[in-house]
Amino acid sequence: MSQADGGPERPVGEAAALDRYSAGVLSHERPTELKRLQALERMSDGWTRQVLADRGLRGDWRCLELGAGAGGIARWLAGQCPDGRVVALDVDTRFLDAGRLGNLDIVQGDLREAEFPPGSFDLVHARALMMHLPDPERMIARAARWLAPGGWLVLEDPVNFTTDSSPYPAWRRAMRALEEILAAQGGDLTWARRRQTAALAEAGLTELGLSVHPLIVGDGGAVDAFMRLFFEQIGPELIAQNRLTEAQLAEGLAMLDDPGFLDVTHCLYTGWGCRPA
Repeated sequence: MSQADGGPERPVGEAAALDRYSAGVLSHERPTELKRLQALERMSDGWTRQVLADRGLRGDWRCLELGAGAGGIARWLAGQCPDGRVVALDVDTRFLDAGRLGNLDIVQGDLREAEFPPGSFDLVHARALMMHLPDPERMIARAARWLAPGGWLVLEDPVNFTTDSSPYPAWRRAMRALEEILAAQGGDLTWARRRQTAALAEAGLTELGLSVHPLIVGDGGAVDAFMRLFFEQIGPELIAQNRLTEAQLAEGLAMLDDPGFLDVTHCLYTGWGCRPA
């Protein structure tokens, strides 16, 4: 939406970043994207639920899920807050379904343009979203204004500070190629560690906290399943862009079947802050 048709005009850099993402390797148009998002939920939801519950989640809370994806956390929040309200916001809601949850609202919209009255929510949560935005600090300040006094903003993003030290060359090479292709479309797997806590503080939030959850690959579990789907989805692009050869991609994936392989593939970096009461 532009100024000509009555909406805010995005800076050119933001528009370009959004175009790179929506047409990139994580586009909802990719036939395996829903499966990848569901695998991400199986890999991460247990950790996320615990972090949100630890913020004192109550049955009457009003919650906002930013970049709701396949909707697993939004539906869980709706179940945990039967006397409250949950809004699931995403630029593409095709994978979201409120089902029979009468207190879950699905809203198609962009965080850069969404408007909610100040003090609308007791909890705002985003997972694997800020790393894809060209100006996450500004979006965090925006989301913080929507918190009620005593409300929590919880942010989760993957960080990759383990790849370069991996003792497995084939896996190290595959993960470095993955990081490069995400960076080419605006994804930053270093942002959370560099700026997340500072951005929460700059937004005026207090009671800041941080927890880091390592994701173990090679044990045949949910992380393995997620990584297989991820590489299945991006593999053709990695080869087409000469980031990996077909043989190198196969060698990296073969590590998941090696009984002697265990590694930390990346970490889920979770930070939070509270709006002063």
